This record gives sequence, structure tokens and C-alpha cells, in this order.
Amino acid sequence: MNLKYLVIGTGGTGACIGGFLANTGKDVSFIARGKHLEAIEQKGLFILSPQMGKIHIKEPVISNINLYDEKADVIFVCVKCYSIDKLIPFIERVSHENTVVIPITNVFGFATKISKKVPKVLSLGGCIYISSDISHYGEITMRSNIFRMIYGFRKHDLKRKEAHKWNGIINQITRDLNESGIEASVSDNIQREVFKKFSYVSPMSAVCAYLDANAGELQVQGEKRDIFITLMKEVIEVGKAMDIDLGDDIIEKNLGILESVLPNVTSSMQKDIEKGNESEIDGLIFAVVRMAKENGVSVPMYKKIAEKFNFYML
Repeated sequence: MNLKYLVIGTGGTGACIGGFLANTGKDVSFIARGKHLEAIEQKGLFILSPQMGKIHIKEPVISNINLYDEKADVIFVCVKCYSIDKLIPFIERVSHENTVVIPITNVFGFATKISKKVPKVLSLGGCIYISSDISHYGEITMRSNIFRMIYGFRKHDLKRKEAHKWNGIINQITRDLNESGIEASVSDNIQREVFKKFSYVSPMSAVCAYLDANAGELQVQGEKRDIFITLMKEVIEVGKAMDIDLGDDIIEKNLGILESVLPNVTSSMQKDIEKGNESEIDGLIFAVVRMAKENGVSVPMYKKIAEKFNFYML
């Protein structure tokens, strides 16, 4: 089965997913914009990978959302959460009745939002472990050896009578990704997997933005690392209140992820805030405060950080 892939968002995450697939001959189209799009059109897409070396996709199929007019079998949505409403009409237009959409985002509940807006597609829950960014227009630098993707049916989808019809395409996606050098797997509890990722990204983003810190400052013992651990404990308790048990060793596992990244790494949310750009602060910090209130959980450190950024719960 030859699948037609579409990657919406050719930043650090989307470029690596699509680039690795294209590097092994898979049918991939990219959606990008601005100077990044222009650079890739002129010189191709470069990915600097610790595991694969320098990858150069010389003539990638790339355009913006206005010019792409085909139908995709698989759509990876690799954009910030605040962009999704603008992309819904595009996802609707480029999908067919058997299209699988896999949102790869830092926030919790992204797939549900797409499913409600575009009910004809199968929107899987998905998460990814990768540290990468745009080092120059047209060039992506991966900052660690970890490149792992997990996805699967959400509970709502398992109740669909026709859910089994997507098994073949999901299995093919998994084969294609693994053949391309991406460690991919299907989870039977994707809600737990997505929240597990959230339990690292949300505290990491919160503490880095709050203290203007980088990974190196959290890798050593001290107040900054302690705040990071406190935030993890708080968001884990929120998960438990939502019947999402991440296991007793989740903090140790998250600290292991922290140790694997380069010391100068910062969160993308932190960078956006520093530049005065729109950020994912609502989905990564404020949402935790809201979920905590809804489920009767105390999150004093999250509230303190949220209030610094002018968010107050009534």
C-alpha cells in the first residue's frame, strides 16, 4: 500500500517526520510558509541528524495551503495549537473519507478538537519525542538521538462500528515510519501516552518561561530543578483525577528525557514569549489550572506561574 502523506507545518517536528519519510522514497508533500518555504523551494530541505547525519531532500514537494489541491491519505498536523482553527477548512478540503489525521502537538486534547471539526476523518491521538528546531531557513537541526512517535485510537473512535477499516492504513503508517528511521508504535491507551508527554512538556515550558531558564539549568540540583519536579507532581495529580495513571516512575522517566537534551535547549513556548509572538501558553499552562479546578486538584505552583502571565481563575 503506497500512502500519500501530507505534513502541515514544516518546522522542527514536521520537517523531520516528512524529511525522514521522503528520504526513503515515500510520497510526501509539505506545507510551509514565508522565508522558510522560499529557502526550501530554492535549495531543498536540510536536516542535521545525530543518527542519520546530513539529510538533503533536494526537490521536496512543498507549497502553502492555498496552492496544495490534492487529497492526502495521511495528514500529520505539526503546528502550534493556536493555529488549528485557521487550518480546519484546509484539512477538510484535502481529506477524503478514509484519511487519517495524526496531530503532533504539545497540548492535550488536540485530536478531539480536529475530530469534532472534521468528523469525516479519523483523527488519532498522537505524540512525539524529538528535540529539533529551525536552525536556518530551510535547515532543521535535531538536538538529540530521540525520535519516537506514538499514536492510536481514542476511546471515542474505538466505539465506531467501522473503526476496524482503518487498521490496514495504520499498520502501513507504522511500517513506513519505522523503515524511515522513526521509532513508531500504536498504543492501545493513547490518552495516557499523550498525557505522559504533556507531563514533561508542560512543566518544562512552564519553568523555563517562568525563570527564563534552559535545560542545562534544570539538569543540575537546585531551586530551578525543584520547581520543575513540583510542576510535574502537580500535573500528574491532575491526570490521576482524570483517571490517567502515568505510573510511579514517570518523574524519573521525565528526568531521563531532560538529561538527554543539550544544555542550551529551551522550550518553544519560551522563545515565542520572548519574541512577543503568539504562544501555546494557554494550552500548556493555563489549561492545567483549568483542568485542576474542574477536577478538584490543587496546583499552587502552576497557579503562581499562570498569574505571572496574567491568568487568573475566578
